[in-house]
Amino acid sequence: MKKRLICTALVFAFMLSLMPCAFAASGFNNFRRTDTYPEGKFTDVPSGCWFEENVKSAYEMGLAKGTGDTAFSPSKPITLAETITFAARIHKIYNTGRSDFAVSDPWYETYVDYAVTNGIVSEYARSINLDKPAVRGDFAAVLACSVPEEALPALNEINNIPDVSAFDEREGYIRVLYAAGVLTGSDEYGSFRPDDTISRSEAVAIVTRVADPSLRKTFTLKEKPFEPVDMYKLANYYSLKKSMSDAEFRQAYNAALEFLAPLANLHPVDQMYCMTWGLREMFENSGEYSTSTPHYNDPYGYFILGIASCAGCARATGLCLNILGLNYEHVNENQWSHQWARVEFEGEYFICDPFGLYFGYEPAPYEHPYF
Repeated sequence: MKKRLICTALVFAFMLSLMPCAFAASGFNNFRRTDTYPEGKFTDVPSGCWFEENVKSAYEMGLAKGTGDTAFSPSKPITLAETITFAARIHKIYNTGRSDFAVSDPWYETYVDYAVTNGIVSEYARSINLDKPAVRGDFAAVLACSVPEEALPALNEINNIPDVSAFDEREGYIRVLYAAGVLTGSDEYGSFRPDDTISRSEAVAIVTRVADPSLRKTFTLKEKPFEPVDMYKLANYYSLKKSMSDAEFRQAYNAALEFLAPLANLHPVDQMYCMTWGLREMFENSGEYSTSTPHYNDPYGYFILGIASCAGCARATGLCLNILGLNYEHVNENQWSHQWARVEFEGEYFICDPFGLYFGYEPAPYEHPYF
């Protein structure tokens, strides 16, 4: 996760220019269908398949060719080099009406040179293996930089994409393409699978929607239903229950459900972030610190009585995490020391600590940046 959010190597969001790209006066009228796509041109593009019209459009506009005279290889993953090539072709046609590129060795060097010169990707593109498959998030982010912002006006209202975190550097680019109708998601909730590879058939659909606004989609995403973990199935049930009665635990659980409902459709990292600072705000607005009042160290104290210590806050945090299906470790549990929730997610460890005013990556195993 950190590698994706902080310094993505294969995830080459860092290849993107962090400054707005500059574009000359130009437009979509430059995308002319100058090549003829013969019926049955590619034997692996069946008549009537969902991507046939996209392949035809990309071929006629000079944006994509086959992998052979009669093959398109629709299921083959797109590489990073091919991703840059698509973006460079779109950018050049949009801005000049031309799609000619000099021959180079390796073949993609001419496209990389163009993309770097025109701010589509950064110099970092020259330092990685471009023959490796691209992932969907990277492909989308690079394609979003192939045309100016005004060429991607919003057609759809997008609140969030359930599997793309706001902490992901690619999120802004992906969101723009969803709003513009270039991306639609892989299910009714708009899930994008940003770290999966992307096939040539999927890629050509995105490419043609960028180049031809008439192919873009309007849609309304459904809110992903809140599916909380049942109270008696919470992973840390016995640690959380502490001295609460069943009735008290139920009250705390129901209060946590109400607190978490607005976060149900967020990416898990965004859920943790919003939950951490929401619990802190709850304490600042109506909480009282105690290490002696009954329930000072459990969720009933935090959610119902408005009293807490770092132990009670850690368990209130843990209850929320467990309800969301996230496992955690209660650091320094039952010790007279600062306590917090430690969460492993996608190979990285996060600290969720409303009481200690910190949410973020763990600096080192069981190390807190403030305590």
